[in-house]
Amino acid sequence: MRTKISVILLFISLALLIIYGADVISSKMASNDGKSGFLQLNEAIRGGGLGGGAVILSIIAFAISMKERSTLVVVLLIAQGMVHDGGSKSSTVYGTTGLGILLVALGIVKVFITRKK
Repeated sequence: MRTKISVILLFISLALLIIYGADVISSKMASNDGKSGFLQLNEAIRGGGLGGGAVILSIIAFAISMKERSTLVVVLLIAQGMVHDGGSKSSTVYGTTGLGILLVALGIVKVFITRKK
């Protein structure tokens, strides 16, 4: 049951990351009026709400299924870590790269925790 909850949270998290990426791509095509993209959010709200929300859900999913063996949870954590891609500003690049590394590290830690069983 814990693994199913974790997988659901990770799919929601992945959906948030996809929406975040699509909004960033559409904002680069639009004019620079402060709010851009199809969601009409500025960079801080978009990054904190969608990107940060996705990371928080991923960490919760990791914590819920920490001792459960699940290859799907590991794959989703690592995939989400790889999906994190930086924007044009260096602080955004460093922040999203750091969060991506965190998610990949959680996936690797999960492999080692469940391997002992």
